[in-house]
Amino acid sequence: MEVIVRFFTENLVYVYFFYGLAFFGLGLVVLLESGRASEFRFARALSPLAWFGLIHGVHEWFEMFQIFAAAQRSVVPTLAIELFRLGTLVGSFVLLLIFGTRLLPGAEDHPRLSYLQVLAMACVWAGGVAFVWWRYQLDRKALLAAADALARYSLAIPGALLAAWALLRERRDFHARGMSQYGQSLLWAALAFAIYGIIGQLFVKASIIFPSQTLNTAFFTRTFGFPVQLLRAFAGIGIALHLGKALRAFEAESRIRLARANKARIEAQAAALEAQQRRADEVEALNAELRVTAGELTALVDMSRILSSTMDLHALARSALKQIVHSFDRACCAVAFVRRPDGGYELLSTYRRPQAPMPGNPPPVTEVSVRAAESSAAVGAGLDGEVLMLEADSFENNKRYRSLGLPLRANEQTFGSLALSSVRIEEPLGADELRLFTALTQQFATAVDNVRLYQVVQERESQLEDLVRKLVHAQEDERQRIARELHDETGQKLTALGMGLAALELTLNGNDPKRTHSLLRNLREVSDQAITELRNIMANLRPAQLDDLGLAPALRWYVGQYQATDPDIQVRLTIDKLPSRLPPEHETVLFRIAQEALTNIRRHARASQATIRLTHENGLVRLEVSDNGVGFDTKQPPRHEVGSGLGLPGMRERVALVSGRLTVESAAGEGTRIMVELPLRTADRSQ
Repeated sequence: MEVIVRFFTENLVYVYFFYGLAFFGLGLVVLLESGRASEFRFARALSPLAWFGLIHGVHEWFEMFQIFAAAQRSVVPTLAIELFRLGTLVGSFVLLLIFGTRLLPGAEDHPRLSYLQVLAMACVWAGGVAFVWWRYQLDRKALLAAADALARYSLAIPGALLAAWALLRERRDFHARGMSQYGQSLLWAALAFAIYGIIGQLFVKASIIFPSQTLNTAFFTRTFGFPVQLLRAFAGIGIALHLGKALRAFEAESRIRLARANKARIEAQAAALEAQQRRADEVEALNAELRVTAGELTALVDMSRILSSTMDLHALARSALKQIVHSFDRACCAVAFVRRPDGGYELLSTYRRPQAPMPGNPPPVTEVSVRAAESSAAVGAGLDGEVLMLEADSFENNKRYRSLGLPLRANEQTFGSLALSSVRIEEPLGADELRLFTALTQQFATAVDNVRLYQVVQERESQLEDLVRKLVHAQEDERQRIARELHDETGQKLTALGMGLAALELTLNGNDPKRTHSLLRNLREVSDQAITELRNIMANLRPAQLDDLGLAPALRWYVGQYQATDPDIQVRLTIDKLPSRLPPEHETVLFRIAQEALTNIRRHARASQATIRLTHENGLVRLEVSDNGVGFDTKQPPRHEVGSGLGLPGMRERVALVSGRLTVESAAGEGTRIMVELPLRTADRSQ
């Protein structure tokens, strides 16, 4: 034992060298690793530990040089040198305390608290040194030894234990991150710190401070056979080695972060590629949609051009159906129906694509078209043959139809239908076809309605021309009749009256009273007959009863006159709830229509009974004239000979002038009924 003790005593300078080298190496290792970016809280507290190792290593080397100088007696330690050595020792322990306090719970939330705690412990050490100097009045060497002991007891031991405890706490964070092997190195490093602090710093140089009087470096050397500095050196080497292994966790963490970054980059690239592909798909879908939309617009423009090219209904329908069929690749034929006046439907036009197969069952396109017209709604024939009403969700789940039918509507009224059928049952029609087909159908419906209105206008113009021509003839005939009646009846009476007056003049000159009296009586009779005939002519032109008494008395008078001249036709007049007077234009229209209707019955109906009903209800005046005659086809009304009256066109024109409505119901062998409805304004009804 003595040999070993003597060996270490003689070579103590080398022990200090390795001691300083161990801690300086610890400082370098930690300093190099402390610059790494890491998520560990431990990494953000390494800087004070690195500087602890560097400064503590410098302190031990400084002591090594002091021992070497003392052995050579070349340098006498001065106060400044001793204070420098003491300062490096205390500074290194303060840095060790800072490292430990930084890892205390809640230290990151209150960083200043760590420095205040270390400052308080440093103040305790300084206060202890001041107290010892004041209390014992020690010399410089004894005071420095006491300060050294107090630094190790109050700073080094707490700092080492705090560092060990902090490393043990950080070990749990390493385990939580799946780095247990590095956490095991922290355990050994914590154990080395504990040995360095509890054993290595308990045995200090002998001084006045308890228990350094007995537990000092000399006692340790005698007891264990080697200096305590060797234990501190091995503890420092253990701390450096195990802490260095633990710090490799930062490199592993960097690899993990790099792997995560690479994974994130790969995922980002994949997402970018996916987004790029999605955008490409969207662009392609938009291009496809644009092509479809362009095709639809082209079809609509072509359809508009065709519909504006002619006013012939059948030619327009044929061209339009051809355009509609060729607007769809999967369409083979189309058919259009329009409503007849009797409520049924007739075929307007049809078109089949050349060399297209016949549409098989179920069901034919005609049935779908008729169903669409009758229901005034969109209709589709499914692949199973069932004809269904097309609702908003009829095309969900890509449901398709063999045929599509849409109503033709104008002014909220259905006047026909249009249907489209696919080429083959394997290529049915879907939602895209329905959308374009609906637009084309709306165009077609508008065009057909315009053509029909144009035809009505043309027919009205033709009727108006015929009416004007008849009116001119009627005026001339009426003038001829009046002239003839005035010439044949009234003129002759006036001529006879003149001749009678001449004879009377001769009689008066001959003084023949009896002859004179007879001539006067004859002249009075002729005068009465002339007046009666003149009144009849005036009554036929416009009865005075209509202006003086109103419509009802005028109709009663006219029916009486009519019955007297034509007793073979029994006329029944019914008047119900009619005001005493109507607006003059209403009375004239209703009287003339009744007059014209009875005239037509006499001339054309070959009827034995006629009924006139005049009523007033809900602001409307209704006139109904009916007979039991031979009737006629309302599609082809009878063309009366010139001079026979203005007929139905004249009636319609009269009614239209007062914003009324005229309806004619008739059939061959079933008589005729004419109905007129005239609205009365509030002011008119109050009269």
